[in-house]
Amino acid sequence: MFAQDAKIDNVAFDYLQTVGNQSVLYYGKQQEGYLRASNHPYLNDSQYAKARLSYCGVIYPDAMLRLDLNRDELIILSPNYHNIVLFPGNVDYAELHGQRIIYFRHDSLPGCPSTGYYIMLHSGNCKVLEKQIATVAVKNSGNTTLENYYVFKTNYYLYKDDVYHTIRNKRGLLKVLYPYKKELKHFISTNRLNFRRNAEEFLIRIVSEYEKLSGL
Repeated sequence: MFAQDAKIDNVAFDYLQTVGNQSVLYYGKQQEGYLRASNHPYLNDSQYAKARLSYCGVIYPDAMLRLDLNRDELIILSPNYHNIVLFPGNVDYAELHGQRIIYFRHDSLPGCPSTGYYIMLHSGNCKVLEKQIATVAVKNSGNTTLENYYVFKTNYYLYKDDVYHTIRNKRGLLKVLYPYKKELKHFISTNRLNFRRNAEEFLIRIVSEYEKLSGL
């Protein structure tokens, strides 16, 4: 029995030696498995990608992460190849796939979106948040065989003057960004911006231009 305990202690020691000061990252529950589906519920890619992670105020420049859009979980790959769900309250931000991901907490301000992981598109005096959600659906793939697949939805939120606005189109954005509607329309036309074609670029550039016009 003592020999077995010693073996376990050695394994634990080797593991702690491997992870070093990063052990706090890997102290959490393992990600639950998924049923087979024709696509995946992750941001951009089901494979882990190298990311810059700020966790409990400490920067980890080479964390291997993926964001689960179905369960709203940020997953880290441990040195022994376990899929560990990061505790969201400790996540300051993550820079993953060229996007800045934050754990946003719902508050009492009007229109405030729900708590969860969001992409911070713009962080000036006006803030633009993007929320991607993956929900599972079922389709008939022939011969009465049912197949799971994920459906994706994206919502955009603009924070301005202590109010959160849900932005669904160009008209809705310009309505919020008064009184520069005329100037912003000209900017959109000059730069050939299109909300439907690239909503992220549209929101970032228009809100940035609004801040310049209003001296924010």
